[in-house]
Amino acid sequence: MSTGSPSIPLLKAAPKPEQIAERLGDGPWRGLELCLMPGDVADDAAVARAVAATREGARATGRDVTLLAEAPVAWPSGAHVRVDRLDDEARVGLRRSADFAAGIASPVLTIHLFAPQQPAEYRDGRPLDEDEVQRFLDFFADACAARGVTPLIENVPPVLRMRSGGVFLSPLGGHWADLLAWRARVPALGYTFDTSHAALFRAFVAAYPGLFGLFGDEGLELERYVEELGPATEVAHVSDAAGVLGEGLPYGAGELDLDPVTRRLGDLVPYIVAEINEPDPARSPAMKAGYREVERALGLAPVAWRRPVRRLPGEEFDWPAVVGRRDPVPAVLELERRFGGSRVVLTGGAGSIGRGLATFLDGLRPQRITLLDSHEASLAADRRARLGGAAVRFDHALCDVRDRERVREEMTLARPDVLIHLAAYKHVDWAERYPEEFVATNLEGSWNVIEAAVAAGARSVVVASTDKAALATSSYGRTKRLMEQLAAAAAARHGIEAIAVRLVNVLGTAGSASDLFRRQALASVPFTITNPEMRRYWITQAHAASMLAHGALLAGTGERLATAADPAELSVGDLASRIWRQAGHRGEPEAELVGVRAGEVMAEVLCGPGETLGPGAHQGVRAITGPAPDPEVLLAVVDAPAHVRRAAWRGLLREPGGAP
Repeated sequence: MSTGSPSIPLLKAAPKPEQIAERLGDGPWRGLELCLMPGDVADDAAVARAVAATREGARATGRDVTLLAEAPVAWPSGAHVRVDRLDDEARVGLRRSADFAAGIASPVLTIHLFAPQQPAEYRDGRPLDEDEVQRFLDFFADACAARGVTPLIENVPPVLRMRSGGVFLSPLGGHWADLLAWRARVPALGYTFDTSHAALFRAFVAAYPGLFGLFGDEGLELERYVEELGPATEVAHVSDAAGVLGEGLPYGAGELDLDPVTRRLGDLVPYIVAEINEPDPARSPAMKAGYREVERALGLAPVAWRRPVRRLPGEEFDWPAVVGRRDPVPAVLELERRFGGSRVVLTGGAGSIGRGLATFLDGLRPQRITLLDSHEASLAADRRARLGGAAVRFDHALCDVRDRERVREEMTLARPDVLIHLAAYKHVDWAERYPEEFVATNLEGSWNVIEAAVAAGARSVVVASTDKAALATSSYGRTKRLMEQLAAAAAARHGIEAIAVRLVNVLGTAGSASDLFRRQALASVPFTITNPEMRRYWITQAHAASMLAHGALLAGTGERLATAADPAELSVGDLASRIWRQAGHRGEPEAELVGVRAGEVMAEVLCGPGETLGPGAHQGVRAITGPAPDPEVLLAVVDAPAHVRRAAWRGLLREPGGAP
């Protein structure tokens, strides 16, 4: 659909005399979108002042100036404007916003389609009151219709950093499908489409999809938003974006190819606003530069518009439903400060957890992520999967952590700021049969990696441990307990930040019982179960990635050990039943009991003797407090000649609890 006439580019301002004068005073700008502030709808007199300021500023140009209106994001009381809350203040605020729109002769009034929730509230997953949303949007549409104004709903980013303070998430408004669904229920609505918000939503879903009930970012391309929303869009907000938080960036300063999108919007949308976040709202150099870029893009020759190329879909199995709750909400602001622009090395990076962690960290836009792994096929598969723009931020290094010299070479090339060490042997029964192999990888390899990373400049080290290290009753658990102590010894020797994060059983990882159950359920064959009464803690892969990333934050505060804050504790039989039902079956699965393997126990714990769970500074992860190990014992071991070192490891593995 074409608008029948060229799109009108606009600037953005609050209805304040000084802002309007600054925006319109130095050139033939064609108009403004006025975003109301809470005080502008405090009473009728405030609305009148905002209208008068806008009209006077427009008249001062001596030209015909297009004016559009946008409702505030908070009401005068400080309460957020949320579409699931139509209280008296919202009714008055919507009427006054519509009065303002009519008063400046704006053809439209925009509100954001969001229901802001704090992270804890969002994770609890309280169902959205759709009847209240219906009442809100009906009232909004009626208030606009009574004043001859078209009501518009705008798509929102995944993380809302509100002008009134705080970080919030919304259960609706990020996906283009949300806007389509609510317009179908309230046909009077049109759309305001924001390129930056759409790009950020896609980046967040790519990094951490389960939080929004999705399995990946397929169908969230910017072009798809334009295709789906464009025919009913009246206003487009055009700005660049980067990662999950880089919102409203100057045109061409982010990661979006805006020219073809802007040119296509010119065929569909009457008004295009250069909505750039300015460091100083009193001045608008980036916004005006964006306006000129919009003008230029609108003058480009039309290009053939094609749907985005489809990709291979990822695994679509709802693991959060198996554990019965949403994944933890990451502390994205703190994580971006820690990882944004940094250099990160992930050992074991081509494994299930490593790939997910790398994708999650990539949303925070580090300078470089190096995935170091000895499994060639997995490393090559990850490299192929990351073809495209994101590939420039990744290196893939084929390297065995046992090879000290090769590890040093790769760390010297990578120059990490942060090391996250995942590489390990992990099957409990094999550790009982091949303890020397587990020592070579889990202990010798771990020390190789830590020392090489520190020598290359790393100041923060996170090592992935396991709840099996808490009591360390198995050979595998003892190697991991000793690895925790190696991290502490490295911190003591080098003065670095180091922490061990005890993962629990991670659902869906390659070679795990849960992944086997999933494949058996999808194939409708009997489950092979060791013992249905065995109890374990379970988390999703996304939860594991979040824990490890937050480990770097905890290490910065001096913590040395952490674990899952709220894992699901289920028997193996209960887990099998949940996976069976999640695969679409009824009743209970058939099971073939294979017996408990060597080294396994009937129940696991998160903390060992003398250890206690500390407070949870971030969702999904808690520090563990307890006596600090003496680093000198292990430092003496790692400094010893190879034959002495191997004998010392054998002796330590025989110690109860793996403690020196």
